[in-house]
Amino acid sequence: MTQALIELNDLSFSWPGQPVLLDIPEFRLEPGETLFLKGPSGSGKTTLLGLLGGVQKADSGTIRLLGQELGELGSGARDRFRVDHTGYIFQQFNLLPFLSVRENVELPCHFSRLRASRAVQRHGSVDNAAQT
Repeated sequence: MTQALIELNDLSFSWPGQPVLLDIPEFRLEPGETLFLKGPSGSGKTTLLGLLGGVQKADSGTIRLLGQELGELGSGARDRFRVDHTGYIFQQFNLLPFLSVRENVELPCHFSRLRASRAVQRHGSVDNAAQT
């Protein structure tokens, strides 16, 4: 069995003073699979993405990305994991207005040697990677 890209077990999340918003007993996304996330406003789509990105923490359960359990990581380590291994564009984008679109795309490579190394390995340069 291959390592899942995403593995959720007994995941639960609620905002303070609110009923449970997310209750996911079990979920796996395998390499090569595609997922389309759809639901009405307020159903927890953005919250789930925040949990998967390590921006928010679950009330209970486990979130494992690429074999790493996010709950075992401190805040700084979650930030580093996100920079090194995931692409995360916030709902409000959080793009830097003084940079071009291309420069915003290349920015994670300036913060992560691992990401820059992968871009060079796959595309010959960070610049070439940003063009694809």
